[in-house]
Amino acid sequence: MNDESALERWKRFTYVDNLPEDIGPFRKLLEEYSNIPPEEVDGLLLRTRERLWEVAMYPCIGRWSFLNLQSVRDPHFYTVVERLRRSADSGAASSYPEALLDIGCCVGQLLRKLVQDGIDPTRLFGTDLHPEFISIGAELFRDEASGLTFAAGDMLNPDDEALGILNGKITLVHAGNFFHLFTWEEQVVIGMRIVRFMHPETVDAIIFGRQIGTHSPRERQGRRKSFLHNEESLQRLWNEVGAKTGTRWRVSMDINEEKMVDIPGFGEEDRYVRFGIYQFPIEKKG
Repeated sequence: MNDESALERWKRFTYVDNLPEDIGPFRKLLEEYSNIPPEEVDGLLLRTRERLWEVAMYPCIGRWSFLNLQSVRDPHFYTVVERLRRSADSGAASSYPEALLDIGCCVGQLLRKLVQDGIDPTRLFGTDLHPEFISIGAELFRDEASGLTFAAGDMLNPDDEALGILNGKITLVHAGNFFHLFTWEEQVVIGMRIVRFMHPETVDAIIFGRQIGTHSPRERQGRRKSFLHNEESLQRLWNEVGAKTGTRWRVSMDINEEKMVDIPGFGEEDRYVRFGIYQFPIEKKG
């Protein structure tokens, strides 16, 4: 099979031409947050998706998943919003400010939704490997002076100085459709980098999101290897991250048994999952 036919096959499984019908919340975000006239929304989204696809042919781009704001219904988001608001209300009484980082933020859609819901944008951060995604997001939402902070960089490169602006500032992390892209060893490196982002005084950080997991943990073969987790294997991984960083973590995972993963390279044991990774204090001796 030549390269062109392989790419065509990938697009056939991962690319949907027409806009989904169930994107009402995203339409509302563009109309109310960005003041986009309703009649211009469809054309804007079609043009934006083509620009994103030219940067990276991810399934979340081809299948329009980046328009899905259902993540804000994750119970973790209610906790995150409450902590961000409580931190803002406490003002100087707080020992340190809460701050959320969205890893693999794409065009920053979830961060804009949080701003629309009243969260202080200066407490919201986003990072993505592709700087083009961040710039396209600023054009899409028409808010270059929003107060949000974005950093484009490589989470696998410990020396990537572009991500240094996040060090010591974060207490809460959202990572949607992210960890399942990487091998076990790479996930450990990413976990260690996330710990570097954490505010040095926090002892109750939360890392959460939605991704593809499995009933049978394994390294997935394919064009790019990656490791799929169940709750037990994800706990082992974060035990390793904790041992390397002097932190402690507890993992929980909910598996969606109702929906099979229909993306090439995934099997019958693989499922969509929601996860939470919770920091807890190191017990002091003596």
